[in-house]
Amino acid sequence: MTVQQLRENIVAALEEFYPDVPIHVDGDKPQTAYFRVELLSSTYDRQREGKYMAVYRYGIRYEQAGLLKSEEMADGLCEALALWERGHPSFRVMRQAWEAGAEGTGPLFTVDYMLYLHREQQPPGAEAPMMGQLKEGERLK
Repeated sequence: MTVQQLRENIVAALEEFYPDVPIHVDGDKPQTAYFRVELLSSTYDRQREGKYMAVYRYGIRYEQAGLLKSEEMADGLCEALALWERGHPSFRVMRQAWEAGAEGTGPLFTVDYMLYLHREQQPPGAEAPMMGQLKEGERLK
């Protein structure tokens, strides 16, 4: 699963649960309240040889809305992502948080996705291993 797939997952959830709120990506900002989704950080913790735990933190800003509407949106986003996850089990939310906006920016809703990565280790200069062949009498474990 790629970082882009995680972003697409968040955008799809927002589009399904908030079809009237535009999602700003690039160019001119909408004149009404809108969402902005961005990757805030990613961490990789080594678990074992070739195995890593990756945590991707995405931020969802709800811009150009009033304070009360923004606070309502924090609960709504939490529920929307939880409902979306039920239908798409490959996307597991580890943590969600909400922070009030600062001067000139909307509140920030953060969502952390935890994934386990496995990287094959190859000696330097070695070609990728080809698919093995089974001989008569051998079985897969």
